[in-house]
Amino acid sequence: MDDYALAFEAAVAGCACRVERRDSDWVFDLGRGGRLTVRSHWRLVSADRITLTDDDDEQLFGLPEPVNAEAVANELIAKATVSQAVIDRVTADLRLQFSNGLRLDLINNSSGYEAWQASFGYGGDALCLVALGGGGLTGWSHARPSAGSDSDPESGT
Repeated sequence: MDDYALAFEAAVAGCACRVERRDSDWVFDLGRGGRLTVRSHWRLVSADRITLTDDDDEQLFGLPEPVNAEAVANELIAKATVSQAVIDRVTADLRLQFSNGLRLDLINNSSGYEAWQASFGYGGDALCLVALGGGGLTGWSHARPSAGSDSDPESGT
């Protein structure tokens, strides 16, 4: 599985990131066809503090309006690119370091549920990498759709 993890770490370097909040998960669009679908906790960390987490979404914290974590995250990483990606091979935690000094930590917080799934291109292949419950990784390759095809590499159709 290390081959897929190494491929992911290489593939996302230089990518910009855009965050989307959905009903039951978060999507981090990495451009160039790369995407992280996250069902676990995540946080953005600066040099001296935790700046934002998924749990902050819709919290008031004494502010005039609840925190919109999607908007705040997108503002924080708007002009940054991924400078380094590191996957912990035991816990399957993922760390994306951004060019503006922020980092995104995806925290695998379950011994049973999958934490995140990455779909990305590398070396002409469409790859998928999944952080397993309890730690560890699994991955596979999809055939890339040909031009004009209606295939979706993320769903395998």
